[in-house]
Amino acid sequence: MRKTKGLFAVSAGLICACAMTACGGGNQDTPEKARNREVIAEAQTLSRDDLFKKAAEEIGGDTLRFIGTSSRFKNAIDGFKAELSKYNSACANMTITTDTAVDGEIYQKLIGEIDAGLTTGNYDAALVQDGYQLQKLGLDTGHFLNYIPKEWSDASDTNAKLNGNPFSLQYNMKTWMVNNGGAGADVVVDNIWDITLPKYKGHIHTMDPNNENVNRDWLIMLTSDEWCAKLKTAYEASTNDNKSLNVDEFKSTGSKEDQKYAYAFINGFLQNAVFAADDGAARDAFMRDEGSLGWIVYSKIASIQETAAISKKNITIAALGKDAGDGKTRGDSEIDGFGGFMYKHYLQIMPNAAHPYTACAFINYLSTTAEGYAAWGKDIGDYPSMPSINIDRTKYGYGELAEDYTFTQSNDSTTNVFPCLNDPASGWWEDKADVVIEDPAFIVGEYNNVDTFIRRVIANK
Repeated sequence: MRKTKGLFAVSAGLICACAMTACGGGNQDTPEKARNREVIAEAQTLSRDDLFKKAAEEIGGDTLRFIGTSSRFKNAIDGFKAELSKYNSACANMTITTDTAVDGEIYQKLIGEIDAGLTTGNYDAALVQDGYQLQKLGLDTGHFLNYIPKEWSDASDTNAKLNGNPFSLQYNMKTWMVNNGGAGADVVVDNIWDITLPKYKGHIHTMDPNNENVNRDWLIMLTSDEWCAKLKTAYEASTNDNKSLNVDEFKSTGSKEDQKYAYAFINGFLQNAVFAADDGAARDAFMRDEGSLGWIVYSKIASIQETAAISKKNITIAALGKDAGDGKTRGDSEIDGFGGFMYKHYLQIMPNAAHPYTACAFINYLSTTAEGYAAWGKDIGDYPSMPSINIDRTKYGYGELAEDYTFTQSNDSTTNVFPCLNDPASGWWEDKADVVIEDPAFIVGEYNNVDTFIRRVIANK
């Protein structure tokens, strides 16, 4: 998770600017935008082979301008160039920019170029996150164009309703985790309401939603009818150790009766949370605080350096439980309520793209081939919207731990060294762990109401 410093000031400025200018070139059907719409409509009917032929002819030795909130896409550039070079030898000299920017900045750059009417030197496509800003600034304004690869549409394991528009490359997940080191070795969190218990005040490590919109988006999603109902069910379950929490105190906060469960949970979570500048800092504080909880991007724990005092052995992923054997054989989640939050990375084409076929081809390569997605494939907690191209990570915690604390992972090993790393496929998280999934349109609709509540709770902590 990249740090989003200055995100809200940038977002507010962009939204106000869009309102005053009717978003400039966003809704204006310029010749470039009309052409690119036609190209995308055609590209969605083309096989990868036919699309790559057109892209190779279009780009030659020129530059595809691409920007992302994740820098991982740059690891796919050489493979993509090699593919296009099969159709046009000039593509060996092509380049793809490796520009990256945090959430607020990336939208500022992209929308600034569109509103300025740039048609040279501007970005062709982008990898973005934060459903709120994408919907508010890119989709509702008509700024961004959506391309869905034919291979993705034709696949049996994809979900067009969830991930087709806006087109999602992947899910990234935040999940509940427990530091069961030392005196905290017996901590069990088997219900999401447990995290609102007074004993966890100052011991839930996460990012400040005032600095990271992903954390805010998740809290907003909880106020939907679906998640209010699930929060109610979890509250009433026998596993809830905090039934004395007065949810009726929040009866008038939302517009619907059952939203009291969402607002009560949001309040309890925020009251107990300790905020860090980014997920890496939150992870490090979590690892130093035995018996504490973390609400952190799952992939962050893989890079923990083993020492005598700090070890991934001490981490329990609440949804997986302490044993967490082979992820392929997982049963139901070990936590009532929800096991995590899946936010997304989206791939979008700019209306003024100079190389629309190549932009579509690069998106196709990243999202429908194992070689293209390999840039993210090894990361626990990252799940492609086309599951068949992912790497099997269900036994990532198996292997040997040497005396110098280096770990050799092996799917053939019988030693389950780090149970927390045995990451099930995305289907398990969706079907068995009841994860919350980002819905940009819902977030935009409820943003102002929940945002006001979140800010008030944090200000009064």
